[in-house]
Amino acid sequence: MYGLANQSYAEQFDKLYGRLWTAFFKADAEDLTQHERQLLHHIGSEKGIPLGVVARHLGIPKSSASEQVKSLERRGFLTRRRDPTDERRLSIVLSEAGVARVTRDSVLDLAPLAAALKKISAEDRRALLLGLERLAAAAPASNR
Repeated sequence: MYGLANQSYAEQFDKLYGRLWTAFFKADAEDLTQHERQLLHHIGSEKGIPLGVVARHLGIPKSSASEQVKSLERRGFLTRRRDPTDERRLSIVLSEAGVARVTRDSVLDLAPLAAALKKISAEDRRALLLGLERLAAAAPASNR
């Protein structure tokens, strides 16, 4: 499969995921960098997440994640509040503006993705989406 036959399924997925990410990630916007967009999409709107999880998700030091969080907070995309399950910890939560941005935005550039999906058969598209849905359902719970 695509020159990856001697690799495990996980290794094959990793290689293909990297190629897809490179092909379809959305470039920096005027008001958000790609990392900031990823951070907003990772937080979710319900209970928020601790800074350490943000840093791990983005693969950056806590100090860098903290700077991004402060910048996004200054611009009104998120807030920090005490974690309801542990008052000693701060939880990062999307603001109304952050929820609105995540709702109308994507970390992927959907136009070239849609164009690529049109190039494969309807049967392959259904199989791809079903496979991704099953993989998502089999994935471990979030690292929150």
